[in-house]
Amino acid sequence: MSTTLRIAFLGLLLATLTACQPSMLRYRPYIEHMPRSILVLPPVNNTATVLASDAFLSTVTTPLAERGYYVYPLAVVDRLFKDNGVPTPGDMHSVSLQKIDEIIGPDAVLYITINTWTTTYIVIDSSTIVACTYRLIDTKTGTVLWEQTGQFTYSSSQGQSNIIGMAIAAGLHAIAAAAADGKAERDVAVMANTTAFTNPDTGVLLGPRSPDFEKDQQRVKERIAREEASNKGS
Repeated sequence: MSTTLRIAFLGLLLATLTACQPSMLRYRPYIEHMPRSILVLPPVNNTATVLASDAFLSTVTTPLAERGYYVYPLAVVDRLFKDNGVPTPGDMHSVSLQKIDEIIGPDAVLYITINTWTTTYIVIDSSTIVACTYRLIDTKTGTVLWEQTGQFTYSSSQGQSNIIGMAIAAGLHAIAAAAADGKAERDVAVMANTTAFTNPDTGVLLGPRSPDFEKDQQRVKERIAREEASNKGS
């Protein structure tokens, strides 16, 4: 390949990769209303997997806290709603932001809806597909700070490099699911939450408690500025 063709090919490849990157412009409201504290409501579960909501709720605090946010104690929040006549996740999701702000006072509220939860067992492996939606809303203004709708796949053979290990993993996964102790559901929820929150292009921004907060803010602001300049020039 000639030098000219090689340069042209590399330029086309770079342009393609750049075009495939998710737009960072959607993070502008997030930057402008950066929350310090987040209240996570129990997820609405639209699937037949009874333990899905509890699995997501029990595994959401750690990755959010590690991103640099104060997360309200989930058990306390759940008890507070129930004691005030709001017993189900659906009911909790319908409470106005103004009321949540008055009573609890978080900077933002995270709503999670689980739409799909399907587990398939194939000989020596089990695969679970989960589809859910996350929405982080500014409490004061109702502005959507971050929204993620995605499908996540969890395999019981993850981390296994041999047939025997895969067979044992699949068997243990099936036993755990049959026992309904919630471990299998928690494993899936950990994977989904961690994937959704930590993706550098589509995830939750680092919060004010993170030691890398300023660096992450600068990274996002620079990418927003580049996109805006590119849009003006096109």
